[in-house]
Amino acid sequence: MFKILRIVVLLFVLASVWGTYSMQQSIAEDWSGVVTIKIIPVIADQQLNTAKFVRSLRPKDFDEVSRYLTQSAKGYGLELSNVIQVDLEAPISSAPPSIPQAGSGRIDHIIWALRLRWWAWNNQLNDHQDYHIRLFMLYQSPASGATLSHSTGLRNGLIGLINARALRPNKRFHNVVLVHELLHIFGATDKYDIATGRPIYPQGYVSPNAKPRWPQPYAEIMGRARQISADRFEVAERLSQTRLSELTAGEIGWLK
Repeated sequence: MFKILRIVVLLFVLASVWGTYSMQQSIAEDWSGVVTIKIIPVIADQQLNTAKFVRSLRPKDFDEVSRYLTQSAKGYGLELSNVIQVDLEAPISSAPPSIPQAGSGRIDHIIWALRLRWWAWNNQLNDHQDYHIRLFMLYQSPASGATLSHSTGLRNGLIGLINARALRPNKRFHNVVLVHELLHIFGATDKYDIATGRPIYPQGYVSPNAKPRWPQPYAEIMGRARQISADRFEVAERLSQTRLSELTAGEIGWLK
């Protein structure tokens, strides 16, 4: 009975925000108007060193995100310099609901998605006019030694969860993950083998028709890694090591 009541309450919450999310999603899909991306740092483990790192973050740490998107768009004849706006928000310390374990049923994933929307709604002031996408950077202390969970981007709700280490040298790699998950929100699909991390041929290659095929010059942003030989690949550590392919551009609405 309690589970049924919980589902009813969560469905009510979803209904109350669905109109706003639908409006936001349509704006993001057709690239009309200003698409503002709010980056919200989260002190995910409540550690003092994590909190210190998070509070040291500055907008310039994420400048390359908007620069990468606008430069990539120019390659497809789009001018987005006045369309994409990236804002760094004040940090929060409330952790999101845990992603259901592998093997969980569909209803568990639906409940989690609803709880995530409710959590995001409660943890970010949102006027629903200027802001469209919220990316929560979940920072954890490197001292914990815990394996970071898989990051995710939800197109339905325009929310991203990016797991990150509270380390300054990892900043540029975190921006690669951030853009990858952001593009999921815009409709891009993964182009790598989840089990191995290897980019999938041909969709995960920037230059699939190159001869010789390897080494690839760049990693495709949704493929995450650059194939350098038949059995070796390198995961991109910074955005400058990646490119956004024509296939991905089509998925996010850059090709008309």
